Amino acid sequence: MSVCNCVLQIDAEDPDRGQPCMRCGEQCPGFRMHGWRKICVHCKCVREEHVVRSVPGQLERMMMKLVSDFQRHSISDDDSGCASEEYAWVPPGIKPEQVYQYYSCIPEDKVPYVNSPGERYRIKQLLHQLPAHDSEPQYCNSLDEEEKKELRIFSQQRKRENLGRGIVRLFPVTMTGAICQQCGRQICGGDIAVFASRAGHGSCWHPQCFQCTSCNELLVDLIYFYQDGHIYCGRHHAERIKPRCQACDEIIFADECTEAEGRHWHMKHFCCFECEAALGGQRYIMRESRPYCCHCYESLYAEYCDTCGEHIGIDQGQMTYEGQHWHASEACFCCACCRLPLLGRAFLPRGGLIFCSRSCSLGEDPDNSDSCDSALQSKPVSHKTIQNQQRTSTPRPQEGASVRAASTTTANGGHVTLDSKATCDYAFFYETSHICFIF
Repeated sequence: MSVCNCVLQIDAEDPDRGQPCMRCGEQCPGFRMHGWRKICVHCKCVREEHVVRSVPGQLERMMMKLVSDFQRHSISDDDSGCASEEYAWVPPGIKPEQVYQYYSCIPEDKVPYVNSPGERYRIKQLLHQLPAHDSEPQYCNSLDEEEKKELRIFSQQRKRENLGRGIVRLFPVTMTGAICQQCGRQICGGDIAVFASRAGHGSCWHPQCFQCTSCNELLVDLIYFYQDGHIYCGRHHAERIKPRCQACDEIIFADECTEAEGRHWHMKHFCCFECEAALGGQRYIMRESRPYCCHCYESLYAEYCDTCGEHIGIDQGQMTYEGQHWHASEACFCCACCRLPLLGRAFLPRGGLIFCSRSCSLGEDPDNSDSCDSALQSKPVSHKTIQNQQRTSTPRPQEGASVRAASTTTANGGHVTLDSKATCDYAFFYETSHICFIF
């Protein structure tokens, strides 16, 4: 069953439509927003990976509202940062010479000079760190009335209790200095520093250290959310309180959702990343934190056997070595010369082929040679198998891979581990019977 019924109408007036992708280049014909995933339908990258020419109007309005809300709930005399002829944004309330002093501390490629990579970086971080759909229901996909109410309460509480904006000023020369909250090094009198009123009197950071605790990115326009002694960007602070749907990127307010691989989805959004077929109760494969149905995974990512040339299905055993792949069968994983099966044996790779002995690798008749498996002149290498359902030899998982199981979490905190069925190259393969949990 498809989740297409959840797709919203794509806005033909999107100012970023057709913009090139900075990650994919010519492979992407231009940005076009997916109906509900908040990614490009062509290259699957998010909006901020494309050339966004300016701060979207909706985000600009939301930021102004954030700042005004902060001022209303704060004793700070902070005002909005403004642009100059040289910079797209400058910290509010400081003198021109202090602007230069502040930006001299920031990496050059992140300084928002007008029409520069730094300005594009700022726009990208505004979109990523301050998602409009974390604050306003009109930017979300088909919330019901109860969920809209919860989002408003969630947003208002964060603004009231956690939202702040850093203030840039010179550390008084008459004082002995302070310790940066991030790096632990000293800030001396006369140095430029960032102060955060939510963190308490005297708490300050070097400009380059005023970063989100989770993503370690500079806090865009000095906007932060303070929680338990740490500062966060808006995105990662929200995720500390509520789970975020991996598919639509929105905070989940529903009573139940799907959990797998330590990530969360709305129930209706746990679907194949390619064809969008629902995966609840179905077998699926996780690749780069994206779930795929078995058919789409095989079509997109299945490896081809170096012996027979056929693709290796997800239910078939697989042998891999140095980027080569074989069916884990005696017919395919065998000596290229004498066809001796090599499952569970050492082998000698040469010229893209595998051999049982040095004599076979040289094309000699093993019956007329002293060379054999027990007298290899060059040390053979041992193969590694990809752990699979159909095991033909004692398997060892590929280096760097591990088997994980999806789990069901219930309201009382109980966990039910689901059986792991198989792993594939760069993927995990599961069969699940129940994959939702209730908060």
